[in-house]
Amino acid sequence: MRIDPLNRTPAAAGPDKSESTARNTLPKEVVAGSDQAEVSPLAQSLAVHASDRIEQLRLQVQSESYNVSADTVAQALIDAHLKQ
Repeated sequence: MRIDPLNRTPAAAGPDKSESTARNTLPKEVVAGSDQAEVSPLAQSLAVHASDRIEQLRLQVQSESYNVSADTVAQALIDAHLKQ
C-alpha cells in the first residue's frame, strides 16, 4: 500500500495564524465549562426504562439464558433495511 503526500495539509505541522487569531478574538465573558443542557421528563423516563431493560438483558446473557431465534433476527434486519 502506498500513501500519497497529496492528503497532507500544512495545518498538520502546527497551528496557522488564522487559528491563533480566532482564539484571541473570543469575548472576555466566555467562561470555560459554562454550557448547560436540560433533559425533558420524557427523555428521563425513557432512560430509566432503557437501563432496566439493559440490566435484564445483561443478567440473561450472564446466566446463558438469553436466546433469540434466527428468524426473529432475520426479520428485524429485513425490517430495519426496509425502513431506510
